[in-house]
Amino acid sequence: MPRPPLFLASASPRRRQILTEAGIPFTLHVTSVDEDTLTHEYTGPLDRLGEYLARQKARAACDSLAHVGLSGTVLASDTTVLIDGQSLAKPRDHREASAMLRTLRGREHVVATGIALAGPTPEHMISATAATRVRMRDFNDAELTAYVATGDPLDKAGAYSIQHPNFSPVAAITGCHLGVIGLPVCLVSALVNGTPLPPDALTCDRTCPWSARCTPPFPGPDGITETSTDATHHP
Repeated sequence: MPRPPLFLASASPRRRQILTEAGIPFTLHVTSVDEDTLTHEYTGPLDRLGEYLARQKARAACDSLAHVGLSGTVLASDTTVLIDGQSLAKPRDHREASAMLRTLRGREHVVATGIALAGPTPEHMISATAATRVRMRDFNDAELTAYVATGDPLDKAGAYSIQHPNFSPVAAITGCHLGVIGLPVCLVSALVNGTPLPPDALTCDRTCPWSARCTPPFPGPDGITETSTDATHHP
């Protein structure tokens, strides 16, 4: 475990819960970034968009901590839902949520969650991405309408949560279950503890020590998305 403090730059209650259940102590420190503008300006591989946004959030949080005389390690994360060569962000309203769910219904897509660990200054940063292949079940319009009416899709990339108790939209998962929820603890643990990530970190045929619901083999370059779990250092 790292020496405290570890700051979580995310308002997501799901990420807070995952860290807590993993036994990783943290302090919440959320700063705002213009995700729409950052996404529009991004020109890299689509499956690395979440990692790029996580890096911007981590950098902003480091700057914010410095302004109040604090320092530490910042953890940021961002999840993207990829289908048909596009990234589905959080829906702006119920109509857009319904449209996204109809696009995903009965089909397979990729969820790519990027994480970034920064500190004690924004220049010290490492990041990685975990990708998961998700196949949605062929839910009917009545189920879709009832789920959208709950408001749950409005703060979720791709307009759904895998763990919703009533909707249960997913038919099958190949890869990191926790990454779909929003935080791949395997990568977080490796980065936080300074453990090198092997080239086959998420492609080998083994079970996950954090979640029995993470199921190998994990997605690799196959025409759906270019995925990688290499940690990348930037000066």
